[in-house]
Amino acid sequence: MSGPGAAASADVAVVGGGIIGLAAAERLVAAGLSVVLIDAAGIADGPSGVSGGLVRAFDPGGGDRARAAAQGLAAYLRRGRHGRWPAVRRHGGLTLVPAGAGGALAGVRAGVLAGVEAARDAGHSAWVHDAAEIRERFPSLSVSPDLAGVYEPSAGWLPARAVARAMLRDAADGLTVLERVRATEVDIRGSRVRGVRTTAGPVAAPAVLIAAGVASADLALTAGVRLPLRSRSIGYCVFEPREAPGDLPAVVDTTTGAWLRRWSDEATGRGGVLAGVVSHVTGVPVTVTRGTPPAEQERVRAVVARRCPALADAGVCGGVMAHDALAPGGEGAVTAWPEPAGLVTATGWNGGAFKTAPVIGERAAARIREVIA
Repeated sequence: MSGPGAAASADVAVVGGGIIGLAAAERLVAAGLSVVLIDAAGIADGPSGVSGGLVRAFDPGGGDRARAAAQGLAAYLRRGRHGRWPAVRRHGGLTLVPAGAGGALAGVRAGVLAGVEAARDAGHSAWVHDAAEIRERFPSLSVSPDLAGVYEPSAGWLPARAVARAMLRDAADGLTVLERVRATEVDIRGSRVRGVRTTAGPVAAPAVLIAAGVASADLALTAGVRLPLRSRSIGYCVFEPREAPGDLPAVVDTTTGAWLRRWSDEATGRGGVLAGVVSHVTGVPVTVTRGTPPAEQERVRAVVARRCPALADAGVCGGVMAHDALAPGGEGAVTAWPEPAGLVTATGWNGGAFKTAPVIGERAAARIREVIA
């Protein structure tokens, strides 16, 4: 499955060994196509591998995003095509949204209700609770009366790196992996893709999928395609409160940008809370580092402690600083480019790709099959 060979050929070259590239590669192999997967950092060694891994069927944006989230959770609950992916940690999912005046559920905006209906239409359970109901169900949370919450009992989180490795195993029979190899140029002859040039030699392929996060922009430019992507800071802290909140669901707070879930160290049995807050800092280095600076710890703590008071004086025992690929308008896209023919890009999910990766991967694979045909 792996090899650093000087030259390779396949039906498809996939650049990017994160969750989107892996999901697409698995779908392509399932369709009977051979794939060379190229990644400069190593499989799941970029932001995908350190993702918080939250999965849920509900998306407050409604529309296609809600449908993709619902379908993505269904794929994760099935544990992939062969039933070999890690099982969802079904601690439940709670998405906090603004309520109406006085906390009235009748004031919850239409997009939220549409997202709930999309989750239900896809076969998932989802309910809207007011603040009092949330506090009764989850005593470790502090929720003000002006909030409501969408609760999903089947939602939760997954260990991201283990999921990535499971996708890789599912694709093993038709996949060649070039790890720690950088794609430097899309090879074009006439107006059609012929493969990619890499630091390990050329890879011949009539179709190329670029799903390499921020690095996608430079590679696509060699094919004359401009992807307006910027790096944005992402990260999280692992807090160890005096008593781990055993009732904590996976929480996304749309009003503050905070998110949190349970955390445990299987080796030591220690428990805690993994938590982060959306950052608006862009143009950051394209790196992944373990640990978080004190200033970031306090930025996160100041926000998440409003929802989980036990974190106000909790120690910090770990964390990650990384980056995502920020696209204009905050919307990712799978695009089959008319020129050069054979080029497909899948980029720009702004750190939110994990929960919809099975769906995005399927869409990218479908576009690739079309351009090959």
